[in-house]
Amino acid sequence: MAVAVESMRGLHDASATLAGQRMIDVFRGLDGPLRAFLTQQTRSQDDAEDLVQEIFLRLWRMGARSEIRSLKAFAFKMACNMVKDRSRRTYTRMMRQAVPAGDIQLSDMGEGEPSSVVQSLQMLGIVAETLARLRPATREAFVLYRLEACPHSQIAARMGISVSMVEKHVSQANLALRNAGVEYMQR
Repeated sequence: MAVAVESMRGLHDASATLAGQRMIDVFRGLDGPLRAFLTQQTRSQDDAEDLVQEIFLRLWRMGARSEIRSLKAFAFKMACNMVKDRSRRTYTRMMRQAVPAGDIQLSDMGEGEPSSVVQSLQMLGIVAETLARLRPATREAFVLYRLEACPHSQIAARMGISVSMVEKHVSQANLALRNAGVEYMQR
């Protein structure tokens, strides 16, 4: 009986060593390509680094399961899903903070005090100046989203960038407007 137990331990240790070596080989082979892919998708080396580490951690926890035929394909599919999940979370956060351009408090030009007309013109001037100072891509994404009511996916296709990048551009424009003192109506 003791010989059988030792034999089983030996087989277990050998299979663990083989599985561990397979995982090390996978990590060495996928590290560069995954980083490059995720850097392109996220446009941030730091974010790509975090995602690569998360992918490798998940793969390591799963072990070298025999039912996964191609760990490379599986890792890239996992990377795509993680980028999508991250983009959804970013979009949700951004939408909670976003304020439609139509909600900017401007008085009606045809009625009211002349001072309110002047204030409205000044506010429009601040909005125009703030938008003019933005990077062209940020301004374009903001205008398409807020003024032309295009969905993020359509803007991304039109501008040739990722949906996540569109979300970042719109968020940056909203932040710039808030920092410039543009007042928003509360919902």
